[in-house]
Amino acid sequence: MNKRSLLAVGIVFFTLTALHGADWPIFRGVDRDGISRETGWVAAADAPVAWQAEVGLGYSGAIVADGRVFLTGHEDGAKRDHIYCFAEETGELLWRHTYSQPKGALYFQGGTTASVTVDGEHVYHNARQGEVFCLNTVDGAVVWQKDLAKDFGYSKPTWGFSGAPLILGDFLYLNAGEAGTALNKNTSQLIWKSDDEEAGYSTPYFFEKDDKKLLIFTNKRYYTCVDAATGQEQWQVKWMTRYGVNAADPIVTEDHIFISSGYGKGANLLKWDGTGEPQSLWRSRDMKNQMNACILVGGYLYGIDGNEGQDGTVLKCMAMESGETMWEVEGIGHGGVSAADGQLLVISEQGELQVAPISPAGFQPTYKKQVVSGKVWTVPVLANGRVYCRNDKGKLVVLDFRG
Repeated sequence: MNKRSLLAVGIVFFTLTALHGADWPIFRGVDRDGISRETGWVAAADAPVAWQAEVGLGYSGAIVADGRVFLTGHEDGAKRDHIYCFAEETGELLWRHTYSQPKGALYFQGGTTASVTVDGEHVYHNARQGEVFCLNTVDGAVVWQKDLAKDFGYSKPTWGFSGAPLILGDFLYLNAGEAGTALNKNTSQLIWKSDDEEAGYSTPYFFEKDDKKLLIFTNKRYYTCVDAATGQEQWQVKWMTRYGVNAADPIVTEDHIFISSGYGKGANLLKWDGTGEPQSLWRSRDMKNQMNACILVGGYLYGIDGNEGQDGTVLKCMAMESGETMWEVEGIGHGGVSAADGQLLVISEQGELQVAPISPAGFQPTYKKQVVSGKVWTVPVLANGRVYCRNDKGKLVVLDFRG
């Protein structure tokens, strides 16, 4: 092989290995922790906009899988919601599934709240009124449809059903009732269900303990852990948040479970060895996750402390073991935080995207760009070298960070 051929091979090898992309098929990513597995992406100052789209009123994040991008939004004035499917590379609209749905503007702008979940050839969605859809990812055709209220007798939470569906094997888990329900993902047949109660707004959280497959659900009064196969309760932790808004997903690592909510409630670090009830190690009002959960990196929590639209809401770093605040940054408001490859991706409530090295020593952004206007509560999503940012009115901007 001559030098020219070797150079060509080297260039191709570098191109292929520089970016290790990763899909984002479910809310908070493959590992359901807000951290992408992606490496090699570059937040350059001149990073171009790859494409843009309008998806309607709502707060669902982008879900990216197998070359497709899925979002939901409400068509204001038409009393209907849409599930959109775009081509990941070009932004071309591939299909749209439409269903009747009220705006639901109760103390906020209204619109869709739950992200969809992609599993193989199917995409699953839990609408605010309780409709559950299984659609074909290729053309959006309905595979099956159920209704949490009509088919299973569940009461609608004040702000509607909001947790993303969770798929494990053939099980489809939904945050409904006192402590969730499980359906067969292929047939929609009921596997188990909990008693009726107003569900919380988090996504079912899966973890394993002593070879047991477990789930944590929220309702308006509790965080509840159940056996994933049977729905049998393992423990309950009473957690009363104003208006019943237990929305942030828990964080589980080894024997520790971190839970947090807004409206002045704060956080609780629990310890559970797999038997009995969890024990509280500390409680604090220094990390109040109203909607978006923290991310945990190297023993430190990074997240939004405070409520939307309120003074004093900040980006904060906290030591998980002790609850000590390491630093806080004003001016972010109630935005969102994700992470990848040692970097924080933070979007402010005003739509400015910032990227900074993850460090308990401080927040020093190396990238800042005003991406969208209006109000932003949706966490930025990094998938396959692109960052998806969305505002409440449905403006989606996709930045190319492939370098």
